[in-house]
Amino acid sequence: MLSLDAALGDGLSLYDLVAADVDLLSRVTGGIYQDERLNAVLRGLDPAELQVVLAYAAADGTTWTEAAAATGATEPDAFGERVRRKAKRLAAEQRRRSELTVRDS
Repeated sequence: MLSLDAALGDGLSLYDLVAADVDLLSRVTGGIYQDERLNAVLRGLDPAELQVVLAYAAADGTTWTEAAAATGATEPDAFGERVRRKAKRLAAEQRRRSELTVRDS
């Protein structure tokens, strides 16, 4: 089990990715989060993957497998792991891009 405080790099935590209660995160008009890194990660998920992330945050599962099962995934083990890895990869990409932007400035 991972803590929601688990760092994904560049100040982004697992909590930032999976907070299901949108009132817990700052938003601007149109439902877009103020943290563009989070927006970029969420845009990288397809609707089924996003549902797993939200289920994980809502404690519909204490593991990614359980969260995937709660959303009706036919192969929750594989799908939950895929979503976990994809979210981590997307966050790492945002960190890399941020570092490039800072370096090029």
